[in-house]
Amino acid sequence: MKTSPSAFAVTIDNLPEIALAYSDGVAARVLYETWQRLSSTFGSETWSVCEKSWGVALHFYGSDVDKTSFCPELIEAALAAAGRRPVPVGTHRIVVGLSARFGEVAPVEPAVEVNAQQYRLDMCAAALAYDALEAGRVHFAEQPIAAADDTAKPLYCECLARLVSDDGTVLLPGTYLGAVERLGLMRAFDRHVVREVVRQLRIRPDAVLGCNVSGRSAVCDIWWSSTLEVLARNPDLAGRLVIEITETAALPDVPEAKAFVSAIRGTGARVALDDFGAGYSSASFAREARVDIVKIDGSFVRQRVDGPAGQQMLNHLVNLVSGFGATIVVEGVETAEDLRVAAETGARWFQGYYFRRPELSDPVLSQMASIFSGRLH
Repeated sequence: MKTSPSAFAVTIDNLPEIALAYSDGVAARVLYETWQRLSSTFGSETWSVCEKSWGVALHFYGSDVDKTSFCPELIEAALAAAGRRPVPVGTHRIVVGLSARFGEVAPVEPAVEVNAQQYRLDMCAAALAYDALEAGRVHFAEQPIAAADDTAKPLYCECLARLVSDDGTVLLPGTYLGAVERLGLMRAFDRHVVREVVRQLRIRPDAVLGCNVSGRSAVCDIWWSSTLEVLARNPDLAGRLVIEITETAALPDVPEAKAFVSAIRGTGARVALDDFGAGYSSASFAREARVDIVKIDGSFVRQRVDGPAGQQMLNHLVNLVSGFGATIVVEGVETAEDLRVAAETGARWFQGYYFRRPELSDPVLSQMASIFSGRLH
């Protein structure tokens, strides 16, 4: 029988930054709205929902029988519902970053410094992205990881998120992704993307799909409870899923990231390390975490124009990764010459425009055309 703790501390992780970038009054409003949203989920005789200076404390007062009716997945779902919709405060729209820990201990708030102007600009972009999440306007452009001698049978297809605004405009990742990551708001975003890819796997039984999660999301905590549960119960889905950890930002906690990799792999899903050699990833992490796939950053293919040194670096990285026992993918293959250079390293799998540009499916394009047409009439 699964038992559950009787208290959770739900922290608004970016509350100090909100106060500095806007005002204490805006931060207070954000705190109050978050309390209201959680109260709408947990407000009953078995739960107490108390506003704190750092977030919301949840206390369960039901019987032991009642206690089995909820689990960490319920807290996760409540966090997702409370954090996915931006909080309107006057002309501002604020996305909150939420985390939960068992117990009642208030978190230690580190000292922060904020460039208020940049923070507000980033928050505008993040609000657009989260609006699309809330409205279900998340689609995927797919790109295969292919072998040079058999392009019809890819290793898997990477799903690249494409958000659509309410007027039908496609929001490319460069519009919002950097802002969301700088604000520390990737957790809910990545959770939503992974769940959507798992949904695609359900309705496409022959598909093998991968998707990115930020290194900041590679933490084995309550945000991944339901995903891990679903994958563990459905080994067919797990066996067709690849989670790519992209390290455009440093891993917040290397031991936690290793635990995350272990938890994902424990379900039967595979884990890839993206952009290897160009981001914050290290050879020791790739080896010790026992990732299944290592993707060599495309910049090393492009460096061949620098002469033998560029080719030697690419060879070195492929040889290094070969020692980890991981499957190697060389990214950035855009021409026949790129493929020749990459294949000479001994790698078998490749990704890039040479094989196919990331493409939205026909149903998605039709839906977007319908949205845009409706706006014109």
